[in-house]
Amino acid sequence: MTSEALPPLPLSRPVRVDAIKLRGTPFALEAEPQEKAGIATMLDLPSVESLEARYMLSRSGERVKLEGTIKAAFHQTCTVTLDPFPVTLEVPLKLDFAPEEPAEPRRRAAADDSGEIDIEVRLNEDDPPEPIVDGAIDLGAVTLEFLALALDPYPRKPGAVFAEPAPEEPPESPFAKLARLKRDS
Repeated sequence: MTSEALPPLPLSRPVRVDAIKLRGTPFALEAEPQEKAGIATMLDLPSVESLEARYMLSRSGERVKLEGTIKAAFHQTCTVTLDPFPVTLEVPLKLDFAPEEPAEPRRRAAADDSGEIDIEVRLNEDDPPEPIVDGAIDLGAVTLEFLALALDPYPRKPGAVFAEPAPEEPPESPFAKLARLKRDS
């Protein structure tokens, strides 16, 4: 199997964790025209008119807390009429980041060493923090991820109504045709 590199994201704004102040550091990003075109292609949108995000990053040791809002204006294609129509979104965001740690699965006791790995799933717990990769957080990647999650998967233009087609008459069966011919003769 060959390992192919993923294409670069159309929006990338890496921020070094060292640059984040303990009391909080504001960050703002706005997509440039060529980035908006790439985002539209990546998310299969007819166009992206604007994309901006305002974040407050605060640090506690090696952990980082992100709070902010993503605002976007774009066009989506209606699943009923196939016409593009304008959409605006405002997505609030709260995330925690922590240094990337290699996860080591727990192994069974040595008496039962069959080489199997136990995986423990804990319900009703907070999500684990997002990884800090190479001492940086890519705010562009975070913005794209949460914009993509906020998109309506089945967008419908306001006022568009799906009208079910009228049912067609089923074709006459060959036996019914024979019975009609017998009756007519």
